[in-house]
Amino acid sequence: MRQLTHRLVPALVLVTTLVACAKKEDSATSSSAPAAAAPASAIAGTKGDAELADVQSYKLSMEKIDKMLAAQRNLAAKAKAMTPAERDAMQARGESSSDPSASLDDMARKIDGEPMLRDAIHQAGLSPREYVLITMSMMQTGMADGVLKMRPKDNQDSLIREMKANPDNIKFYREHEAEITAKTKAIEAEMKGVDGN
Repeated sequence: MRQLTHRLVPALVLVTTLVACAKKEDSATSSSAPAAAAPASAIAGTKGDAELADVQSYKLSMEKIDKMLAAQRNLAAKAKAMTPAERDAMQARGESSSDPSASLDDMARKIDGEPMLRDAIHQAGLSPREYVLITMSMMQTGMADGVLKMRPKDNQDSLIREMKANPDNIKFYREHEAEITAKTKAIEAEMKGVDGN
């Protein structure tokens, strides 16, 4: 879990900083998420069970992950091309509209409101809402997988249900973990120098 979270955080930090869907939290990379309900808290900031159900029922695939990573690559390239003043202005806009209880639709609207973000995501073949769904589903899946690995003697199916995680996504993640990790590391390397990373 810590490995996936650590690898996704730089990519997500760029988006969350620029969109300000939530404040940057360093504790996300250092938390060992001992509670089984921790993956459900990956959806913290969303409104209600319907939002959690959307994330829980979303089915990950390598094609979707590749599109998410292409969007990250596009975002990194566009952010690198910005002047520090432009980046600061975008970050300030995001911080002024920060809402930790934003719904998935709210997050998608914030992305739509920033042409640079919207264009980078559309160029990757995603809508802003699907981009948010993929991102949140990956976070939930990675956290759930980490909890399952920390508690191998517990009933894994019960833990998955308790965490409200998608068992198919956990299976997918485990089957593709090395590929996802390698691709995420490549994006992380490309993002060096963007927003202080």
